[in-house]
Amino acid sequence: MSTTADRTVSPAPSLHSYGGFLAALLGDRERFFDEVVAGVDLGRKLRFALGTLLLLGGLYGGVAGAYSGPLQGVAAAAKLPFLFLATFAICFPAFYVVQVLVGSRLRLLQVVVLVTSALALTTVVLAAFVPVPAFFLVTGANYYFQHLLHIVVVGAAGIFGMYALHDGLTMICERRGVYPRKALTIMRLWAVLFGFVGIQMAWSLRPFLGDRNEPFQLIGRYQGNFYAAVIYAVKQLATGSDSTVTDAAPPAERNLQDLLRLGDSAPAPAPATPP
Repeated sequence: MSTTADRTVSPAPSLHSYGGFLAALLGDRERFFDEVVAGVDLGRKLRFALGTLLLLGGLYGGVAGAYSGPLQGVAAAAKLPFLFLATFAICFPAFYVVQVLVGSRLRLLQVVVLVTSALALTTVVLAAFVPVPAFFLVTGANYYFQHLLHIVVVGAAGIFGMYALHDGLTMICERRGVYPRKALTIMRLWAVLFGFVGIQMAWSLRPFLGDRNEPFQLIGRYQGNFYAAVIYAVKQLATGSDSTVTDAAPPAERNLQDLLRLGDSAPAPAPATPP
């Protein structure tokens, strides 16, 4: 006599709950995108996405800013979610209008939910990496190393979020036929634009990491650009430097060093001397 064990399959978590929303975003995005296209609970999904972005984006920003003290940690916790939302506000209108022009049959709220959910997924990835910068914060890692570490982590998380959005739109295109295939090319170009706007926005909102040698500043005034700052950080890390103090630096190097002083403003010009 043989007995057959009953095999029960656990039902997928309901997307009506926040836990179900996160589970679908991480491991069942096909179901998530299907519900978005069907127009199921779009308002609830948007609230969950924005809440995730604010909470987990703030968590990562707080850990990054804690390098230079609690005030900078609080400021960075507020500025990182704002960075994502401001970049979204700048880039989204052009993206949506062009999608409509090329034949997308997705409604405005559906596209908003898709993009904000991709940003929420980005912050979930950031939160997963929080122990890494926290470890280097506790062990006193080089300032320039932490600077580059945060750039790499945020950049990788952003790429993953845009990939998830592209993957979802591809599925919508193939299975539902409400999204034109040619619009996927535009989406890729828009993702690049989103990255460039985000980089410039982050440069304008600095400091995030902060400079322990300088008093707290919410927003600094800077010269130069993000790319020159990254190159300089790599140079300083290669030489083992951990100082951002520039008083003793030659004039030719002082401007380069000012690019990386995340907690300082650009030096004021010397007053003109009358003849």
